[in-house]
Amino acid sequence: MQIETVRFGLVEVDEAKLITFGDGIPGLEEYRRYALLQFEESYPIIWLQSIDEGGICLPVLDTFAVLSGYVFDIDDEDVKELELKGPEELHVVSVLVIPEDIQGMTTNLAAPIIINTVSGKAKQIMLSGSDYNVRVPVFMDICKMVNREEGDSDAGTVQETQ
Repeated sequence: MQIETVRFGLVEVDEAKLITFGDGIPGLEEYRRYALLQFEESYPIIWLQSIDEGGICLPVLDTFAVLSGYVFDIDDEDVKELELKGPEELHVVSVLVIPEDIQGMTTNLAAPIIINTVSGKAKQIMLSGSDYNVRVPVFMDICKMVNREEGDSDAGTVQETQ
């Protein structure tokens, strides 16, 4: 199916890979259907694009790809609601805030988005009893990941222009 987006224009989306938030995303409850748009030039940043509103597109981070030490438990109730049968069905992303100066980029580790890759069910959960923050600096972690994958020692370097 094709959807019209504000950020990327007309985009082809595989209907079989649509993501549905049963209760919506906090603050965007009326929009429940989304697609993950991944582009090579912005990875590990992925775009959570609303299917029903082309202007709603959240930058999210492929959390475990960047932050290998990120661990948490999912409540049994959430596992049941999302119909998760095992970790192989799990994809975790976290919402990013990308300011004008991208070096100040942060991610919300206190409320990850949990996606069942088989059923397409998703939910943003609030981690209880964790030490994770809603604004964790992540720019340097992304640069390190890109350096590891590409072997490019200049990845993430910011140069001033005159």
